[in-house]
Amino acid sequence: MILRHQASPSRESVSGRGWLFFSGVSRATRVFAELAPPACTAKHFANSTSTANAPAQLIRYHQYMLRVKLLETGARAPVVAHMGEDLGYDVFALAGAVLAPRTTVKVRTGIAVEARHPKTGEPLGLLVRDRSSMAARGIATTAGVIDAGYRGEILVLMTNLGETAVELKAGEKIAQMIPVPILTGEVSVVESLEESSRAEKGFGSSGR
Repeated sequence: MILRHQASPSRESVSGRGWLFFSGVSRATRVFAELAPPACTAKHFANSTSTANAPAQLIRYHQYMLRVKLLETGARAPVVAHMGEDLGYDVFALAGAVLAPRTTVKVRTGIAVEARHPKTGEPLGLLVRDRSSMAARGIATTAGVIDAGYRGEILVLMTNLGETAVELKAGEKIAQMIPVPILTGEVSVVESLEESSRAEKGFGSSGR
């Protein structure tokens, strides 16, 4: 944890990874060190004073986990009802659609997104999953893997598992996007694998 003086922001830009400009210094406030990039250490604040004429401080940080580009009129940014508790961001249908029985439809959202870890700035992938309200209506969300580098429109594949048509309305919450870390790396072909207690036991091996 480091201690610096709180300042009133004079200008903020959310382009790229975000820069926040401070001018003027007021009361002291505590700032958690993990919220700042590694290069932003206590020495950057060593010369901070409580004088009103202190030089502007430039602090770089990753404030937003999800950046959203609205591609169409009527598109809505994803929302989270309980930040820090809910697992995913709710996404909305751009336009109405009718899901005939036993069919799959690509539902447009009208948005493109970029997800990053708010503390480290590392890119994040997103998993598009069902909302319970949709599942209760017999609608399943499938093939919902969004790679961290994808910048196109988010399309939600929705399948009506029931025997009657289901109507989706424009602006209705249809799915949720769950941020996930990127863990993929190089692949190595080997002659053997490390032993495990499960070994080659597959379907049904753990009992019913």
